[in-house]
Parts: sequence; structure tokens; C-alpha cells
Amino acid sequence: MPHPSTKAEILAALESNAQGIAQFFSSQPDSMIFTGDLEHWGPAHHLVHLTRASDAVQRALRSRTLPPHPTGRSRTYAAVRDHATASLGATSKERLLEMGRVVVIAPDVSRDDLVKAFVTASEELRAAAAEWSEEALDRYSLIHPLMGELTVREMLLFFVVHERHHLKLVRTRLEANRMDVPPAGQPG
Repeated sequence: MPHPSTKAEILAALESNAQGIAQFFSSQPDSMIFTGDLEHWGPAHHLVHLTRASDAVQRALRSRTLPPHPTGRSRTYAAVRDHATASLGATSKERLLEMGRVVVIAPDVSRDDLVKAFVTASEELRAAAAEWSEEALDRYSLIHPLMGELTVREMLLFFVVHERHHLKLVRTRLEANRMDVPPAGQPG
């Protein structure tokens, strides 16, 4: 899939991400989803994190009070992806743990509740972004806690990267966990 650039391409990539994430999480057993803790996230923590991030950015986009971006120019998907990777790598583990401790899983929440909340938050983010013109996506800015000031377009591109990153983390961890469990009837 080519890297998204235009608003339509970004919205399509975000919709594709949302469908893939919803399908993947919906197909996992609760015993795999509700693992982990605040120090070592399980799949549910990742999904709550993505939901909260979408909620925060869609509220900011709807506020219409974002400051102008100093350059009014957006980087490409690849440049945003590389900046995100570098920013994550430059952040201490302690800072990441501190940021991650705000993701708490309610004791009575179900997998379906988490998936539905994410799908709704993603839809609302895309609807808020759809109201912006191509020009305005480059003209205004949002602050990312690790990456600093981004244009609105860059933030949306980051969301494409961010969602894919978290889905890959969860898939990789679940695959590794499945490999550690011997098949039924096999000695462990």
C-alpha cells in the first residue's frame, strides 16, 4: 500500500487500520486480551491507549482553536514515521512507563466493549479530520508528547503509523505467547 499523503488517503488508511484492529482484537480470546499490567501492557492496554489518543485528537480538531504551525508545511508519511521512531528511541524507559501507567483497564469491561469504544473513537477522529481542508491540515499544529509540534496532517499521519505500530506489537507478543504454549497433549 502506498504511503498516504492527501486527506482522503489518510482517512482511508485510518479506516483500514480501524477495521484491521477491530477484526484482530475481536478474534482473540479474553484470556489473551486481558493480560499484562501497568508495567507490561497486555493487548487491552494497547487498545485503550489507542482509543484515548483518538478521543484526545478528535476533541482538539473539533475545538477549532489550534495554533498556526510555524512553517505551514507537513512532512511525508515516511518522515513522520522516522521521526516517531527516533522520538520513541530517545525517550527513557522510565518516561514511557510513567506515561503508560495512566492506561487502566476497568474490571468490568469486556473485549467487545473495548473494541466498540476504539471503533467509535476512530470514527469520530476521522469525522473530525474530514471537516478540515487540505490547506488547513498544514496550517495548524498540535503538540505530541514525544514528537513535539506537528501539523494536523502530520498528527494524522502519525496516527496511521501509531495504530500500525501498536497492532504489530500486540500481534508479535501474542504469536510469541502461542509458541510458548505446547499443543494439547504435549509435555510442557
